[in-house]
Amino acid sequence: MKKITEERFRRKLLVDINRLCQASDKLFLERDKYEHVFDLYERYKIIMHNRIKQGRKKEQENIKLDRHKIAAIFFCAILKANPIGRKPDALKFYERTVNIQLALIFSVKYVIDLFNISDPRNTPMDKEIYELFIKFPECQYSEHKNYIVNFIMLIDKKQEKFLDLDSAKFVPNSLFIISHLFFLLDAFSYQQNRCSVIESGFTPISG
Repeated sequence: MKKITEERFRRKLLVDINRLCQASDKLFLERDKYEHVFDLYERYKIIMHNRIKQGRKKEQENIKLDRHKIAAIFFCAILKANPIGRKPDALKFYERTVNIQLALIFSVKYVIDLFNISDPRNTPMDKEIYELFIKFPECQYSEHKNYIVNFIMLIDKKQEKFLDLDSAKFVPNSLFIISHLFFLLDAFSYQQNRCSVIESGFTPISG
């Protein structure tokens, strides 16, 4: 990762951590674990690179990861590092799951969004679309309609072990599962926001 990109990610992650901690006086930043996120990012990235190499017939030295894979790596790194500490009496759902929330929000709402906005291949319509907030689907057949709530409830301690690179139960391909999930969220959001742009009467400016 380029130094300037890492610094940008560091600043944004710290902003998100502080914002989530403000919602409860039982939550706090754990500075060492925050720093550990970026060490873990590099370790997860090596694992993903190696898995991609194993699946290719031709050896390629320079493997570029797309935005969904980078987001998945950050998701797992944040989830393992747990940079937001909790006091013993932090027992509310929000407090218990705050690091999962952080991992999802940072990875989807910032990492993917950042790469989408900065893509040089964007058309004028794409630029309009990516200026809108990322949309999540509604879970129609669940008790909780909010997608983020349902997502968080799926990531229990057992699931975390499959994503933990230091666990005996770690499944490297789980990185690609998270990556594909983020791809689907990105595609859903694009279509939803595209409809909004078209309905607003968007007219491409001719060259």
